[in-house]
Amino acid sequence: MRAFINRWQPALVCCILIIMAGCSDNNERQVNTHIKSARKFLSEKKVQAAIIEYRNAINLEPDNGVVLFELAEAYVLNKQISNAVRYYNLAAQADPDSILAYLRLAQIHMQTNALLEARNDIQKALKVSPDSIEAYQILSGIQLKERDIPAAIETLEKAASIDNKNVKTYTSLAILYLKTQKPDKAEEAYKSAIKCDSASRDAYMGLVRLYIAQKNWGKAEDLLKQVMETPGIKAEKYSDMAMFYQGMRKFDLAESYFQKAVDSEPDNVSPLMHLAEFYTRINQQDKAVITMENALTRAPKSPLVLSNQAQLFLHFNRVEEARKSVEKALKIDSEYTGALFQKGRILMAEKDFKGALDLFDQVISQDKINAKAYYYRALCIKQRGATDRPEQKIFRAAAGMLDDPEEFEKDQVKANLQAAITIDPKFLDARRELLEICLLEKDIPESKKQMNEILRLAPADLKTMSYLSALNFLEGNIDNAEKILLSIVKRQPEYFPAYIRLGKLYEIKKDYEQALLYYRKAFDISPTQTKGGVVRLIADVFVLRGQFGQAIETVDSLSLEAPGDQTAFFWNLKGKIFLAEGKQAESYSCFAKAADLNPEYAEPLMYMGELRMGNEQLPDALALFKKVEAIRPHFVPALFNIGLILDIKKDVQSAEVYYRKVLHEKSDHVDAANNLAFILSEKKGSSDEALRLATLAREKAPKNAAVMDTLGWVYYQKGNYLNALSEFEDSLKLEPDNALTCFHYGMALYRNREFERARKFLQKALEIKPDFKDADMARQMLN
Repeated sequence: MRAFINRWQPALVCCILIIMAGCSDNNERQVNTHIKSARKFLSEKKVQAAIIEYRNAINLEPDNGVVLFELAEAYVLNKQISNAVRYYNLAAQADPDSILAYLRLAQIHMQTNALLEARNDIQKALKVSPDSIEAYQILSGIQLKERDIPAAIETLEKAASIDNKNVKTYTSLAILYLKTQKPDKAEEAYKSAIKCDSASRDAYMGLVRLYIAQKNWGKAEDLLKQVMETPGIKAEKYSDMAMFYQGMRKFDLAESYFQKAVDSEPDNVSPLMHLAEFYTRINQQDKAVITMENALTRAPKSPLVLSNQAQLFLHFNRVEEARKSVEKALKIDSEYTGALFQKGRILMAEKDFKGALDLFDQVISQDKINAKAYYYRALCIKQRGATDRPEQKIFRAAAGMLDDPEEFEKDQVKANLQAAITIDPKFLDARRELLEICLLEKDIPESKKQMNEILRLAPADLKTMSYLSALNFLEGNIDNAEKILLSIVKRQPEYFPAYIRLGKLYEIKKDYEQALLYYRKAFDISPTQTKGGVVRLIADVFVLRGQFGQAIETVDSLSLEAPGDQTAFFWNLKGKIFLAEGKQAESYSCFAKAADLNPEYAEPLMYMGELRMGNEQLPDALALFKKVEAIRPHFVPALFNIGLILDIKKDVQSAEVYYRKVLHEKSDHVDAANNLAFILSEKKGSSDEALRLATLAREKAPKNAAVMDTLGWVYYQKGNYLNALSEFEDSLKLEPDNALTCFHYGMALYRNREFERARKFLQKALEIKPDFKDADMARQMLN
């Protein structure tokens, strides 16, 4: 039997090998099928489906470096960076002689500021390929993040010595030379890049920008003409020439080159869109509309063209036509970012700032480096916070002198504007909006920083000069501010914001006659929708002088010249004047009239609620604040007042709900944190949260006696009597006749076994206010 087995053994081994080879071939075929399918899904932008196919391939071949690398790339597209990092690392392990995975890891680590890890990745890449130009380019980026520009230059110079034909190396070097004030070297680097590739737009446009910055218009023009004779995309080169002439305000030449770009590529829609944008910039509406329609004829199913058409219509305030274009674009692609962005702008034009905000959020979720989306998001937040205020435009026109920045959700506004200028440092409008907020906040260093950037980016126009006057005013340079404003009104007599600022300047100098003179001039020339705001400023001057009757007469007479839709505003303004005079009945009557005329006007309702609350008419006050909440669900003062009234009425469960709403909107609201801490201190199982809130309130309001008392009571409830005594003592130094604090102090003394002193303060609490909150407990303790 053994002989029989030995005789057949070679044949058996051969069969096994054939079977294994067949399995291997089958495996390879399946892997290739999955890879092919994954690549097809990627071409169709179905990234998640591609990921599934790549993972199927890896299940069959776990060490396939190509599949691991491509899966990592897919995860990057799907914004799953941690998964991408994992598979780039696996790809590097599977194929240690390939530097691609190391380079990708270095890029990710650099972008996430993990600079040491990025350096390690580059070191591995250079170990595999010491002459890798891409590795040196990434290394220079790391060194820039480390703020070591000389080292970054040295790295790129080394890359150029290895490969003197790499355009990116030279253009990057040129930018760094400019940063280090070496324009001659930058020019030389750009020329080297152009020599490597005369069709490189980055290279020749970089040099054009350098010449323009140096005001060497002739050199820039000659270079662009030379570039047109070199290989490359003619339409692009003509468009660059056209843009140059447009910047030079040589509109006839610009138009002719934009048209040449169109003629050079009859089937390309981009040159037509550029021509339409040119006509839009120079306000030739008919030509712009016709040109964009021609572009749409070439690409009727393009959401890009339709979105650009919507943008054009918006520029010319043709909102309904813009809406139709956007709807067509979204019907083709419901998630097209450009169309969603333009739809947001349409909603802004229609004053639907909440709806617009939601759309800009959607745009940002798809494109996190969309500077304009952050900018418009900031405007929406700012406008949404000012929906009650007919005079809001006048406030913005006179930024830095008239408004209270707390009226706006300023932190969110600032964060979005900062994001916009971080993404696009040359975003002038965003910088101006940020400057306005800095002026409102009296933040002189940041205001100066933004002003310097604005002046660097563009010559000072009237708006910039107006801001400059406000900055001078903040710095105490009153005479300079006055001179700037007077020069503005001399140059542009119809520029009403300058009159507003002059009025405010003289008001602060207590030159009330001059203030009234300039405010009246502003009223006469101001746009209709801002006249109400100017009336308020004039009335304020009379109020400052104690001339309440004159203030009312002024409102009555000037309101006749303002639009009818501001009637509620004027009744509200009269209510504030009567309130300043101490005439509560008359003021309440005016506020009620304003609220009747415009039921969505929250400000008069707030005043009415506060008047009722001050007179201890709590049910009426609560109903009024609830009306405000219905109009403005996120308005903190109304939410807090509702919570406070419920707290006073001992409905602590409902009060807690409203205090939490306040803290959701404004996490550092001292009074809400303090009051909620007090409620929680007496609620089982909530002492830790109570301590956190009370400590927050103490940090934010270190001289507030009520806050000290709350923190002390929280300590008391937690059994920390020594800390409680310390807080009560600090509170009583500020308010020695506060019945509740005397009671709390007495209770803490009792717990500390200081019985005589405890009885003294419990008795004092009852003497101050016999019916205070815990009076019955005090009596029990004394008996």
